[in-house]
Order: sequence, then C-alpha cells, then structure tokens
Amino acid sequence: MRRFHAADPTLTSLIGRERVLPAWQELGENARYFFQTPQWVACLSDHIDDDVVLGALVDGHRPVAVSILRRSLLRRWGISLKVLGGPGRLEEFRLFADGLLAREPDSRCSFDEIMRHLGSWHVVRLNRLRIGSPWLVLADGGGCVEEEPEEGVGVLDTCRDADAWSREMPKNMRDTIKKARRRLERGGGSEVVVSTGGDVAGGFEQYVLLEGSGQKGRNRTDLSHKREWRSLLLDYLLASDTAEVRCLYIDGQAAASQLSVRVGRTLFLIKIAYDEQLANLSPGNVLMANLVEACCEDPNVDRIDCVVWQPWHQRWGLVREPTFRLTAFNPRSVRGALAGIVWNARRHLR
Repeated sequence: MRRFHAADPTLTSLIGRERVLPAWQELGENARYFFQTPQWVACLSDHIDDDVVLGALVDGHRPVAVSILRRSLLRRWGISLKVLGGPGRLEEFRLFADGLLAREPDSRCSFDEIMRHLGSWHVVRLNRLRIGSPWLVLADGGGCVEEEPEEGVGVLDTCRDADAWSREMPKNMRDTIKKARRRLERGGGSEVVVSTGGDVAGGFEQYVLLEGSGQKGRNRTDLSHKREWRSLLLDYLLASDTAEVRCLYIDGQAAASQLSVRVGRTLFLIKIAYDEQLANLSPGNVLMANLVEACCEDPNVDRIDCVVWQPWHQRWGLVREPTFRLTAFNPRSVRGALAGIVWNARRHLR
C-alpha cells in the first residue's frame, strides 16, 4: 500500500487483484455499464496477463475510485514510450473495461492523482469511452477527449409501450416484422425460450453453435474461434444474476439467439446470431421484436444498449450514443512531455 503526498495522509492507493476487487465490490452499485460491474472485472482479471494493473484509491476504509489498465511499450516518433491503455491483448478485452468512482468522489480524487500512483508511464490511450466514464469525468485538464465519429453505440428507449415504439419505426420495417410473424404462424408457429440462472450455460452453448454455423464461423470471427473471449463471456453470464439467453425456435430448431444482461435499468444486448439457412423467415427480426416488446413491458428496463453501432440499428428506432477517446501525456516525464508536443503539433497540422 502506497501513500499519496503528505498533505493528504488519509488517501492511499491499493494495487493488485486481492486488494482492488473488494474495493470494486463496494463501488459496484455505481456501475452504469456491464463492463464496470464487480462480476465483470473479477472474471476479466482471470483472463488477462501480468501487464494489467488493478488500482484503487481509498480514503481511510472507503474506496473512492477503482481502475483497470494495461501496460505496453510503443515506439513512436523515435521515442520509446510506456503506454497505459485498455486491459488485455484481445480487442474485446480492451474495449469492454472501465473504472468506477464513488457516488460522491473525494475532492482530492483527480486524473493526475490516480495516474501518479500507477507507476512509470508516458502516454494514456483509452478508446470507446462511454458517457459518464470516470476517465471522462476526471480528464478535464488532464488529457485530450475527442468524440469517435466512426464508432458509437445504438440505444433504444423502452420507457413506453410497444405500440408507441412500433409506430415510430419505418413503415417497411413494421411490415417486415408482421409478414415474418404471419409466415411463422402459417408454418406451425415458433417459440421463444429465455434461459436464466442455471440454464444459461446450456443456452450459451446453443448460441455458440448457431453463431458458428453462419458467415461468422466461415470467417473464423465467431466465439468458437475466439476461445478466450468465449470463456470470459460464459464466466460473466454465469456470475451475473440478470443474464439471459433468448432463443427463437422454429420447428424445434434454434433459429436466432441473443446474449444479454441487465445492469441497473439498462439491458445490454451483447451478442446476436441467427440461422442463415432460415433467412427467408427473418428469425433475427422476429426475435429482436420480441425482445423490444418484452423490455417495453418490463418496468425494470428503461432502455436497450446494443454495445456497438450498426447501420441496421436505425431501422429499429435506435439512436446513436457517442463514444470518446482519451489521450494524455505525462508532463512529469521528459519522454511524455516530448511525445505530447509532437502529438499536438501533428494534430494541429492535420
């Protein structure tokens, strides 16, 4: 345990899984996104390498901030730089990670104070930061925050009845859903099965098989070809008491599936898949409509968060919520200050 400067003797920093996870658990009620929850971070910490640092700031026995970052080396502009960024080697691990602040953070808790006690560093680079991220809250004056125009997240307000949502959709989308449902009814109907609790593992494996049978499987981008990502997702879904695997069955055959979890009043739609051989029956559309209607009827769900932004989101009435990137340079190190000068000069030239 390392102390802050002498003027603030009660603020201390903790480093390491064993010390930080209990602090994360205490701040867990402030999680806004699934990748801020104690369950996610505990599972993530089992799948990352030794270069990842879990840190916490504690005021006496009260945690005020927790973070998870990965150290790496980068040579840029002829300078060897120590970089702090999202954890993990896999892209998914880096994108889905964030810290937490106490609901009323200590006034001494700042970007500079956190970074001062995470060891030697020259650059901080964080991508796809969501609205309300602690890094965005604390970065004022401590780094450059830019919106990512090529990224974003699709979100849907479900604080209304399903009919109101349907009326706001484009007419051709409403007609597509109606026609798909009529085709299924004429063919003998369909069934939506929602797996929760102890049934999540079986539903998850069904999802993996379905996803691997299509284009993602042929491109080797499905979960069966991303073993670490698959293992992390399953561990998290089993650890979360709000996880669901929603599956549409046609003639007893899995036709579409979704992986989701609820945090607070938001349902996060993490993964979707459908049977491409049944594309003429639009199983993915039918299951998506079923999910939205269920969320509109559920008083515990205010919105659906699709984790990423896709062109098809707009047809469903989703709006794009921006994401941000944070770049900061350590002014207390010669390399960090020099890299910051070069980066800012190149940025202004562009």
